[in-house]
Amino acid sequence: MKHREFVYVGEPVPELNEREHAAFLMNMQRSILFSLEKRNLLTASQRERCLLELEKCAENP
Repeated sequence: MKHREFVYVGEPVPELNEREHAAFLMNMQRSILFSLEKRNLLTASQRERCLLELEKCAENP
């Protein structure tokens, strides 16, 4: 796989506060897991286990 580098040239990226943006951050993490599974870098059971861990962490910050 060829390595590509991207440079963001837009406005400054705002800081994401975990408390205020918890749903967004959770969806981002879930998307990453599904992407890894789709690319066969993670099995379905590994994805499920990771999702359970994410939910546990969200309940007990």
